[in-house]
Amino acid sequence: MLERFGYKNLVAAVYITALFMQIMDSTIINVALPTLANEFDVEATAMDWTVLSFTIALAVMTASAGWFGQRLGLRRTFMVALGGFVFTSLLCGVAQSLNQLVVARALQGAAAGLITPIGSALLFNAFPIEERSIASRKVITVAVIAPALGPIVGGAILEFTSWRWIFFVNLPIGALALLLAWKWLLDDDTAQQTSFDTSGFFLLAGGLGLTLYGLSRGGERGWASAPIMLSLVLGLGMLAMLVVVELRKREPLLHLRLLTERNFGWYNLVSLPVYAGFISLIYLLPLFLQQEAGHSPLQVGLALFPQPLGVLVTSQLVGRFLYKRIGPRRLILLGAVLAFAVGSATAQIDAGVDLWWIRALMFVRGLAMGLFFVPIQSAVYARTERPAMGQATAIYGTTRQVAPAVGVAIASMVLANGIAGTTVVGERVSGYQTAMLASALMFAVAGLLALRLRDTDAAATMAG
Repeated sequence: MLERFGYKNLVAAVYITALFMQIMDSTIINVALPTLANEFDVEATAMDWTVLSFTIALAVMTASAGWFGQRLGLRRTFMVALGGFVFTSLLCGVAQSLNQLVVARALQGAAAGLITPIGSALLFNAFPIEERSIASRKVITVAVIAPALGPIVGGAILEFTSWRWIFFVNLPIGALALLLAWKWLLDDDTAQQTSFDTSGFFLLAGGLGLTLYGLSRGGERGWASAPIMLSLVLGLGMLAMLVVVELRKREPLLHLRLLTERNFGWYNLVSLPVYAGFISLIYLLPLFLQQEAGHSPLQVGLALFPQPLGVLVTSQLVGRFLYKRIGPRRLILLGAVLAFAVGSATAQIDAGVDLWWIRALMFVRGLAMGLFFVPIQSAVYARTERPAMGQATAIYGTTRQVAPAVGVAIASMVLANGIAGTTVVGERVSGYQTAMLASALMFAVAGLLALRLRDTDAAATMAG
């Protein structure tokens, strides 16, 4: 079978199956946040930590992926991560309180944090550099089904059965991914005895957790309050200390010196506002449509459905034709302009918005996001040496996971500040509109940063 289909395609199939599960889980939970708020009798803005706990743990473990990949080998680490994701999905499904769910989501994020970077390392090691745009297209083409199905599946689950099934649905998909990994992945990497960067791990976890707590709760509790000021000062201080510590260590958690290579550094920087903007609106829109506009979870899921279809359209065009002809820089700039325009239009909606207008906006937004995803994934490792690929994927994976956490924290902060203490519909709608505009502005930042990208740096990925 390996000879017939090619090992690189089998690796892609395994990675896509695991990614499908992880992406669908994240899109389902966004639709479910209002239902979970009602279930646990809390304000909708309090549900942000079911997202933040997941993304913080995911980011920290993504940063640790390089060590796990070296210590256990890529194949073994990938399988452990898959098994952990299945088990922690079960824990989420049986949670009896919001605190239990937040803890279970953190554990789930820790398992998920190894899936993407280790899977990416397996994938890009299997594909030659000139075929990486093809590899990216394979991943996006199939993985786009997950965010398309996620809101609909989540909406149907919430409409017709218990919310617990939004987590239980991961069990059969995860079992399939684990079986395929066991059967198809080759154990061709040798485990290395390397020391674990404990100080880097705790500085990253503590710094992210405290900083994002301060950001997400500042608008609600007041920026001058002692807990908020203390969490921000300590969190930012720990992140600053992390940079100093990591640059001095021989075997750091994050090989930050890789960011000094121009191409890799700038693509990581551009990715921050791209993924922050992408996830922040996905967090806000289901809350608005259900809490303020009065739509059901299934209706919201169907309204969000066109976005991944838009991603599918442009990712195919970019991967097959445009990337090698136009280059990543201009594609990303076009994506930034289009995403900002759509985000600005979305920030104008009110409680009486027609869901067909939402569907149209989501489709165009998907077109914009497809202009980001393939170029960034194809070009980010263009000048990365093969021996450093594990460390590079850990850094980029951390960037991709920190960005959504920052985006959700900022959106939650702006939203909480806008709707705090008011039950007046017009004031609450205005609060949501302001938060959505903040989300749109993240793409303006991405566009400005993208001006510094160079197609010549990514020339190797445009060959052929």
